[in-house]
Amino acid sequence: MKFLVAFSVFALLHLAGWAGAHVWLSRHQSEVLLVVDTSYGLKPHFTDMEDWISRFVARTRYKTITVGTDKALLGPLDSLPSQSVIFRTAFGRMTEENLARYATSTAKRRILLSDGSIDPAGWEVVEFK
Repeated sequence: MKFLVAFSVFALLHLAGWAGAHVWLSRHQSEVLLVVDTSYGLKPHFTDMEDWISRFVARTRYKTITVGTDKALLGPLDSLPSQSVIFRTAFGRMTEENLARYATSTAKRRILLSDGSIDPAGWEVVEFK
């Protein structure tokens, strides 16, 4: 009988800890900035990039994902009608100066989906070739 009581207390403490962590993490989500290189040269890889974004979102919990391109900031990924909106324009070439608009972002993690032609400081670069 003592074993059953001890196990019940342990299970209840574990459940309360999990619920508390879930509530706290839901209210204090960290921000991820995801910038997509929509240069014309990467147009054949747009489908691969969209698949990568879908997989990233599927395995990411308790994070707010803000999306932008080398042309403009689009906003929170959740508020976009679909991910294909990201890939509407394909022109020009991406440079490090294009990323200057994101210098004031408070995101702790910055991810750049590109061809790897640039390697900006403070960014995780995911290459598509």
